[in-house]
Amino acid sequence: MSLDSTLDSSEEARFLTKVNRLVRRLVKRTHFTSRELESCLLIYYKLVRDDETNPGLLVGRHQLDMVFDMAFGISNSLTVARIYNALNKGVTAYVTMETWALMLSLFLRGTFDEKIDHCFRVYDIGGEGLIRREHMLVLLKGCFIKPQEEDADEAIKDLAEIILRKMDMDKDGAISRQDFREAVYKEPELMECFGQALPDRAHVYAFSRTFLERVPKF
Repeated sequence: MSLDSTLDSSEEARFLTKVNRLVRRLVKRTHFTSRELESCLLIYYKLVRDDETNPGLLVGRHQLDMVFDMAFGISNSLTVARIYNALNKGVTAYVTMETWALMLSLFLRGTFDEKIDHCFRVYDIGGEGLIRREHMLVLLKGCFIKPQEEDADEAIKDLAEIILRKMDMDKDGAISRQDFREAVYKEPELMECFGQALPDRAHVYAFSRTFLERVPKF
C-alpha cells in the first residue's frame, strides 16, 4: 500500500530505503509504529523537497514556523523559538529528521511525564535547570495581550508571585524541575502556566488524522 499518492513508486521506494535504518532506531524511542514513522518522516521529506528556497536536506526555522502556525496553531515566533530550543537545544538553525519525529511523538502521543519535562525545558530560559523570578516575568509578559499598559507590570509581578508560591516546593525562591513536576502532578492545569508550550487538543486531533493509525480521543 502506497504511503502517498503524490509520489511515484520509484520515489517512494527510494525514500523508504533512505529512512529504513532511522525508522528502526526511532520505533524504540517514539510512540509510533514503523508505518506511522514512515508517514511522519515523509511529511518532513516533502517539506524539504518542495521548498525551493532551501536546497539542503534539512527543515529550517522558516519551515518550522509555518508548520507550527498552520498545523499546531502556534503563531508567536518567540513561543516557537523557545519550543524549538527545548526540543533541539538550539544548537542549529535546522531540524533533523530525528528531532522532527521525536517532536511529533511528544506532541501527538507524549506521556504526561514527557510533557511536563518538555514544558519545563521551554520555560527554563536561563538554561540552568531553574525557573527564576526574573524568568517568570519575561515568560508571563508574553501571555498578556497588551503588556505595555501601565498596570500590566504589576499584574505580571502579582501573577508570578502567586505561581511561585504554588510551585516553589522547597521555598528557595526558584522553581526546579522537581518543584515543577510535583506542582503539576498536584494541579495539572499548571503545566503551561508560563505560556503555551504544546499544541492544543483540537490541533493535535486534526494533525493526528493525517497519518496516525490510531488517533487519540479527547
